[in-house]
Amino acid sequence: MNNLENRIENYLITNSKKIKINSKDIKRGDVFLALKGTNTHGNKYIGKALSNGAKYVVTDRKSNRYLNNNILKVKNIFDYLQNVATKKRNHFKGVVIAITGSIGKTSIKEFLNFFLSSEGIISASIKSYNNFLGVLISLINMDKDSKFSIFEVGTSNFNEIKKLSSLILPHQVIISNIYPTHLQNFLTTRNIAIEKSDLINPKYNPNIQSVILPNSNEDEVYLKKIAKKYSIKSIITFGKQDKNGYSIEKIENINNFLSNITYKTPTRKIKFKTSTSFKHQILNMLVVVIVYDYNLLNINNFLDKTNNIPFIEGRGLFYKTNINNKEVILIDESYNASPASMNTCIEYFNNFEIKQDQRKIIILGEMLELGKMSKQFHKDIVFKTIDASVDMIIFCGVIYKQILNELSFKSQRIFHTNNEVKILNFLNDNILKNDIILVKSSNLSRVNKLVKLLLRNKKEK
Repeated sequence: MNNLENRIENYLITNSKKIKINSKDIKRGDVFLALKGTNTHGNKYIGKALSNGAKYVVTDRKSNRYLNNNILKVKNIFDYLQNVATKKRNHFKGVVIAITGSIGKTSIKEFLNFFLSSEGIISASIKSYNNFLGVLISLINMDKDSKFSIFEVGTSNFNEIKKLSSLILPHQVIISNIYPTHLQNFLTTRNIAIEKSDLINPKYNPNIQSVILPNSNEDEVYLKKIAKKYSIKSIITFGKQDKNGYSIEKIENINNFLSNITYKTPTRKIKFKTSTSFKHQILNMLVVVIVYDYNLLNINNFLDKTNNIPFIEGRGLFYKTNINNKEVILIDESYNASPASMNTCIEYFNNFEIKQDQRKIIILGEMLELGKMSKQFHKDIVFKTIDASVDMIIFCGVIYKQILNELSFKSQRIFHTNNEVKILNFLNDNILKNDIILVKSSNLSRVNKLVKLLLRNKKEK
């Protein structure tokens, strides 16, 4: 190891400064990671990173343009990151929590980061950094003095979790749910459950002490059997099918933005008011309560913050925005979509209370990576949406068009196109002041692009 490599490694292990892949995000003292992108190499942005205050640069391609003693060229970026990440993890003395599941991973991670911040320094992966690269960066970016370090762990194919599990080595694991996602590769939800279980497999994660599991369908119950087989010290369940676990006993919607909640735990009931009526977010908060109980934290610190919970871009944020000079409310759920999350959003919007001068408009993009079942899942969503109490339905995608044609279903409140610009034009012609629009789609769908167009004149509500 040369002197520069050793300096950077020690800097990343012992310092709170971050390694970042976007030169625009660099702050003084950060380390810029110059990665090869789809169209260009990160070396192009070394100058920008240095001018923004980068202390070091790590790259796998020689740069003759910048003669800087703090630029390190490595043979393989990923090998370098894995080496540093492993050492950083070995030095970390706090509690490590890993979150996986079909949906809700990012929301639970953000909730834990928000609520646990009352307990001391917290580290958490940013955005949806849940793949191999994201996990490596998140490990390196842990604050060495953190009481808790929280990781999001994702997968879209077999044998990915075991590698991440052996890197993160979490003490506590949360599995949010098992639902149909990435079926193009996994084929069945049972295979998804098996893949997720590698996070609690002592073969890959000898640190495992506890697992928090849902208990609402057969695949989730199957995970409990696996946890018992691995002799995990603490197995905690939440959901409908376990009377001795944690559950939502009661939700009283005060309005669209406030609810009175009652949780049932193995030892008591917890009642509080919270600034959401999204049922899936209320369930995510239940997971936070479990973490509080397991770690013997003061639940009052949780209760003090329930009236100001954070929402994440693309996952339920409300905006006021202007469409054709008319102010409307946009509910952005465009980051991702699965059959389960689609159903939840439609049910939520069906019960959404509106004033006399308001209309409800729902815009749905396609759900991706559902394999052979894709058409049937989309058909189910079409029927559910048509039956919902909404004034206008906009479907975007080839699959929806095929289904609507087969059903020969026509209605003045239904509009379909494959083009986000045509949807925008349609809204410009048909939107009314005070309309409320819910957008739900997979991240890579055309609807995701539509949201960016709709939010050009945004402000958070």
